[in-house]
Amino acid sequence: MDFNNLNENDISEAFNKLADTDRKHAKLYSHLEYLKEAMKQAKAHEFLKSEGTVAERQEKAIASVSYDNAVKEWIKALEEYKILDNERNSQARIFDMFQTLSANRRKGML
Repeated sequence: MDFNNLNENDISEAFNKLADTDRKHAKLYSHLEYLKEAMKQAKAHEFLKSEGTVAERQEKAIASVSYDNAVKEWIKALEEYKILDNERNSQARIFDMFQTLSANRRKGML
């Protein structure tokens, strides 16, 4: 994309890309929040069923398969969310660049 020649079509395309991903972005974010709670629950469950001192039980909970699986699911979801979030941020920057270029054109700077 030639950023010096941004036009209304580029802005319209960026807006449509943002609008088309609003729902998915929100769903991915809420899924991340759910998985944060799932990690806490997995850790707490393993902690409660373990024997030993608090420190030992804590380490057993963190080293458990169920907690490891929960963390891996969260990381996978975080990656998917961040990819979409970064794509959306790139589209939003097109609006900012267009606004700046338009102002500079009005002032005769371009």
